[in-house]
Parts: sequence; structure tokens; C-alpha cells
Amino acid sequence: MDNSPESMAVQAKQAYQAGKFSSASELFLQAEDAYRNIGDGLLVAEMANNRSVALLQAGDAPGALAACMDTHQVFANAGDSLREGFALGNQAAALKEMGQKKESLRLYRLAADRLHQAGDKENLAIVHKTIAALEMENGDNLGAMSAMLDALRAKQKLTLREKIMRKLFSLASRLMPK
Repeated sequence: MDNSPESMAVQAKQAYQAGKFSSASELFLQAEDAYRNIGDGLLVAEMANNRSVALLQAGDAPGALAACMDTHQVFANAGDSLREGFALGNQAAALKEMGQKKESLRLYRLAADRLHQAGDKENLAIVHKTIAALEMENGDNLGAMSAMLDALRAKQKLTLREKIMRKLFSLASRLMPK
């Protein structure tokens, strides 16, 4: 059996895809340690973020947050705004599950900024939709509408329904007092 970090990462991804989230998180941790041993900090952070996603799927939000805490800084230092955005999004998702909505919203907004910088419109739209849902939960209907409009503007291809929603939200936002 190959014990290379790459092989461990592949095994972890296979476990994740099979829905074995606890096993996947353990395998991602092993891959993370193996990459740490060879001094590849970016892949250590990548595996930590993958582990975070697996832990969140397994229902361990505090573990998910601990796994990816500060990984965004590794990517920021490397100038990788895409993976920085993913790392911030992972932290925000864990905080949301832990009921810390205000901090979750703050991190989702930072994630959206980084994803915008990276040009990842698909994930940017997902993050804006999540922001809209959190704004609705907080009773901020204008904030939710604005975030949903941002989500619709970020998408490349819109369904007919989404095109209509975008037009309605755009019209409503122009009618709102500044």
C-alpha cells in the first residue's frame, strides 16, 4: 500500500465521495501530517480544509472550525485568493452550524470578496445565496434581497425564473431610499 501524501489524499477523497465522512476526516488528517512532514504548507492547509468539510458533514462543527482555523492566512500569504475564499467559507459554515451567525456572516462576506477577486463566479453565487439566507434569518430583508441580487449577478447562466427575479430585485433596489 502506498503511504505517500498524494495516495492518502486520494483515499480521503474516495471516502468522502462514498459518504464516509468520519473516515475521510481521519484520512485527510493523515495526509495533512504527511504533507507537514515534507514541508508543503499549502497542501497542509488544503488537507486541513478538506478535513474541515468532512467533519462538518459528519456533524462536528467545532472540529470543522478547529481544522480550518487560520488556513485562510496560509493562502493569503501565497496570494491564492480562491483557496483563501474557500477557507473563509469553511470557517463561516462551521460557525453558522454552531449558531454564531454574526461572525459567520462576516466571514462569508470576506469569502465573497476573495472569490470575486479570484473570478470564481459559481462559488461566489453560492456564497451570496448563503449570505441572503442568513440575512433573512436575522430579519434583514433588504440585506437578503441585496445578497440575492448579488448572487444572481454573479451567475453566468440564469434560468428564466432567475432572470425574472434579477429584474425584480434590480427594480426594487432602485426604488429603495438610499
